Amino acid sequence: MWWIDPKDAPGWWEELLSEPERARADSFHQPAARRRFTVATALLKLAVATSAGGDPFDVELRRRCPDCRRPHGRPEVAGGTPHVSISHSGDRVGVALCADGPVGVDVEQVTPDVDVESMLRFVLGEAERAAFGGIRGERARLEAFLRCWTRKESVLKATGDGLRVPMTDVTLGGPHERARLIGFTGRPELVGTAQIADLRPGAGYVGAVTVLSPRPVRVWELDGADAFVTAARPADG
Repeated sequence: MWWIDPKDAPGWWEELLSEPERARADSFHQPAARRRFTVATALLKLAVATSAGGDPFDVELRRRCPDCRRPHGRPEVAGGTPHVSISHSGDRVGVALCADGPVGVDVEQVTPDVDVESMLRFVLGEAERAAFGGIRGERARLEAFLRCWTRKESVLKATGDGLRVPMTDVTLGGPHERARLIGFTGRPELVGTAQIADLRPGAGYVGAVTVLSPRPVRVWELDGADAFVTAARPADG
């Protein structure tokens, strides 16, 4: 896992984007959203190159929506590995890489404008809502809800389903328990292979990552700003 605040990316990061990626960035109307996308794309290429010992300018990413085939789906590295995932919220951009299996990452900013009570039935199943009812305090409920959300979205991003599958199809342990998948409607085999871990994206944020692999997975969280510094050194020298 690599984390970065978009403002910490150096001015040359856009050089890593291809022409289609620049066009995609230009489609964002809000400058903050455009910067998050471009920084996430650049950091992903740097992370892939760092893991493989290559040149980030040689990393090719492909995005193809499984529904419309347009280039706005989740990113994939040309050649298939490593498996990758990106997420961004507020001033946090996260990039995940895994060689052993599909990976999904999600980060969410803890903001009071989230209407937890109206969203519960769309995110939590009946048993999960019953357990959630024991959580008291507005802030505690908000953080617990977003913990559930990030865990579930990371699972759905790892499977490639995204939000095309209702979050209520995914059943997890409680938000204050170890992250684990208990059930997935129609896909019971995922219970034994979906490994979920909570992340530490920084104060005011919650995050989770899921890897689909029968092998044990260890998560390292790294500073994405360091990746840009390291990549810049050869040119500076």
